[in-house]
Amino acid sequence: MDRRGEKNVPHGGGRGHGKRHRARRVLLGIVVALVAAVLALGLGIHIYAASYSHATATARKALATSSVVRVKRLDSGDVLFVPQDAGRVSAALVFYPGGKVEATAYAPLLRSLAERGIACALTRMPENLAVLAPNAADRSRGELEDALRAEGRDPQDVPWMMGGHSLGGAMAASYAGDHASEYRGLALLAAYSSGDISKSGLRVLLVLGTRDGVLNRDKYKSCLANLPQDYREVEIKGGNHAGFGSYGRQDGDRKATVSGGEQVGVTVQAIANLAETL
Repeated sequence: MDRRGEKNVPHGGGRGHGKRHRARRVLLGIVVALVAAVLALGLGIHIYAASYSHATATARKALATSSVVRVKRLDSGDVLFVPQDAGRVSAALVFYPGGKVEATAYAPLLRSLAERGIACALTRMPENLAVLAPNAADRSRGELEDALRAEGRDPQDVPWMMGGHSLGGAMAASYAGDHASEYRGLALLAAYSSGDISKSGLRVLLVLGTRDGVLNRDKYKSCLANLPQDYREVEIKGGNHAGFGSYGRQDGDRKATVSGGEQVGVTVQAIANLAETL
């Protein structure tokens, strides 16, 4: 073949290959930028959550098993509080802790509920932020169901409630609204539902302290319209935001004029009353 003819034959891959190469470089740049953004976001969340409220010695003492309540700390980080006498179990509660609060700070509350016959699952959250795992109840409820079966109690024979404090309460409300067929009650401690659950059929309990300096009262009031009309509100005179757990003082909160034990006691009674209506 004439070599001059060969020179005149276009090497079709030249220009197209260059375009493909540039496209791959652009795509690679986009991928690298996205990965960097995700890593930066993860680092930012970790830094934000690194400073959190720790459970007190009082809370840690409530993690001990007694003749009345069996406490099980699981590999998942969740903690179960189950009445020793399975026949006394009248209801079950899945609980979400407040934002940037060590989950075990709520051990006194849930232990007291278990003493009243309400089996409880305290749900540990990644970075202590329920917003990072709003569906964590899928796991913790399953763990509590297994524990009840092990004690000879059918978990389907008892009414189930969702509950939570502050940010945990908001996430619990969202979860309960999406799983209303699986739950009958919702207990919100210094929290509100930003989504409309008015037609969910849930029995809703609101508990808050008169000296709460953290809860956004305007938002709280505006979100009451999102609840079923038969919601019940319990206001604890002298109670504050942090008093539902045992983790010390919280920034922005006001000093309570009742003890933490008193605030927890009123809350336990209110939740027990809710359980009786389910």
